[in-house]
Amino acid sequence: MILPLAVAAAVEVAPAERAAILQTAHQAIARRIGKTPKLLVRTLGHQGDWVFLVATMQDQAGRPISYAGTPLASAEAQGMISKEYVALFRRSGKEWRVVEEALGPTDVAWADWAEKHGAPKAIFG
Repeated sequence: MILPLAVAAAVEVAPAERAAILQTAHQAIARRIGKTPKLLVRTLGHQGDWVFLVATMQDQAGRPISYAGTPLASAEAQGMISKEYVALFRRSGKEWRVVEEALGPTDVAWADWAEKHGAPKAIFG
């Protein structure tokens, strides 16, 4: 039986892999803003060595993250940043690495990531 590509691409991420991916995301965010938010995962597309993540950033109490005290505070004050984190990851050996990310995007910053990085289009939904 031949499965359509869309079905074949819908691969579950193993719990250990998911934890490693989210750990990598937390580290990347912390480097940029000096805070480590909780991530409410909305999309986690996975195929082979590629993962596409869309998550909402929250504080430790589960409220939308505040950028106060970070390099993005003025963007937040002007309403020019979202509470979203979007990233494309690629496995390198046993580690997941951020290929490209958008912290607080207000548009579809990842529209060209599949083509730009050679990632499978199916992971982007």
